[in-house]
Amino acid sequence: MTPPEATTTATTPVANEAPSGPVTSRKRTLLGLVLSALSGLMLFVMCDGHGSLWPLVIVAFVPMYVAQYRLLSRRMSGLAVGIAFFGYWLSLFTYSGSLATYVGGPVGGALIILVVSIIFSIPMWIFGIFERPFAERTRYKWLIVQLPLFWVALETVFGSNLLFGDNYWLAYRLAPAPSLAQPVSILSTPALSFLLIMFNAGVALLIFKWIDRRWSGLATVAIPARTVKWSSIIAFGVTIVWIGSSLAIYWQVNSQLGPQVRVAAAQTGNENRSPMGERAEQGTPGEIARNQRLRTQLERMTRSAVTQGAQLVVWPEEILEYDVTTQEGHWVGELAKSTNTTIVAGYKPLSPSEASPNMAAAWLPSGEILTPPYYKIHPVVLEGEKFKTPHLFPTYETPVGQLGLLICFDHDFPNSSARLDTLGGADILAVPAIDFASIRDLRWQTLTFRAIENRVPLIKADVAWDSAIVNANGDLAKRVAIADVDGAEALLVTDVNRGPRNSIFTVTGGYA
Repeated sequence: MTPPEATTTATTPVANEAPSGPVTSRKRTLLGLVLSALSGLMLFVMCDGHGSLWPLVIVAFVPMYVAQYRLLSRRMSGLAVGIAFFGYWLSLFTYSGSLATYVGGPVGGALIILVVSIIFSIPMWIFGIFERPFAERTRYKWLIVQLPLFWVALETVFGSNLLFGDNYWLAYRLAPAPSLAQPVSILSTPALSFLLIMFNAGVALLIFKWIDRRWSGLATVAIPARTVKWSSIIAFGVTIVWIGSSLAIYWQVNSQLGPQVRVAAAQTGNENRSPMGERAEQGTPGEIARNQRLRTQLERMTRSAVTQGAQLVVWPEEILEYDVTTQEGHWVGELAKSTNTTIVAGYKPLSPSEASPNMAAAWLPSGEILTPPYYKIHPVVLEGEKFKTPHLFPTYETPVGQLGLLICFDHDFPNSSARLDTLGGADILAVPAIDFASIRDLRWQTLTFRAIENRVPLIKADVAWDSAIVNANGDLAKRVAIADVDGAEALLVTDVNRGPRNSIFTVTGGYA
């Protein structure tokens, strides 16, 4: 007996579910769940540190699409999207393992990560419930842009949150291939996220058409040939244009790179600093001794960097727990002068209020401290930071170029410090930072995209785990990733190029 759906025309969707066809309904459901989980697994292992198989991003959503539109029932179709994105969210929240463990212990931390990943997958599941009926009613005309538009809307609306910033943006997974990401310097980073999902949808449409020729009973609504044709032209045509323009921009930026500068990031480790989230009581014998050990270490590391040719040395965030403009910080200027180098240091002056500012300062080779200092803009809510500081984006004329500063979490926000520093003339950016061990494989990716967007190098000195130096074209020049929760000392010294700046993104803030 011919199944009811076999007589359905290409123009009329039917309310009934697709029949068992070549396989039973139960087997189809099981296969659909397996393919959904496969997408989740691919989205997990493509992330750096979880497999680092970043090329999977171009096909990771395809099994999910097949499960959603050809294997699962309409009622279950949203589950395919939820399962796939659960894998993605799990990969991202696993990076926060140190923080979760700090809050809930080893078992509680794992449970927190699992529950939060499920919660964040629910909106995708709900979207998936409505996506398939809409696609079938419109005869798949908008399929290649439905999920990309929804995801990019989430990126742009929630990208300024103070919980985890924009680290979840899909485009960041392409950080290992900066030559393919260059158009974000015109359109902004979410445009690349849109393209990646749209390409997946285009591949899925071709697979749908192939499936429908072999097993027509799996399709509740057939896909018009015209839709497949034009959707393929758009999805693959835009991808080809993107890649071609990206390679052209990459070549142009490389040909316009400014003078080379040798820079250093001095990662001190935790041995001689206060525990994260704690403030030492200044003036006690123990604290005086600790400050002296830290000073000795920073002097040693800075002199070592200078012997390797470094002209700029960046120290971590809050590494000095006192006002460096007073006599107590005078030694930093003396060090800069004796080594004939530019030094950037993060510091946090003592304050009777918990909301004391988080700041960074720069010293010239003459020993002069530059003013005004830079104030951290974005407090990390999950770490209990709370401060109100002036939103200043000063740049400084130094021997290494027009120097801009930003601090840690500030580099997660495209339209904030990195762009505004560059707009103010900076052609090299120094980034004092404090992260934690489990995000060591995540944070360099945002540095890469800030460099591509603004065409300036960034030198990030983390306290103990994930210092990195990125050149103006987005190339990762040097990086360290320490897995040990206690961190370790590391000194990165390498060459970067100033500028060339002048990207469209810097001027406009992007169009996506």
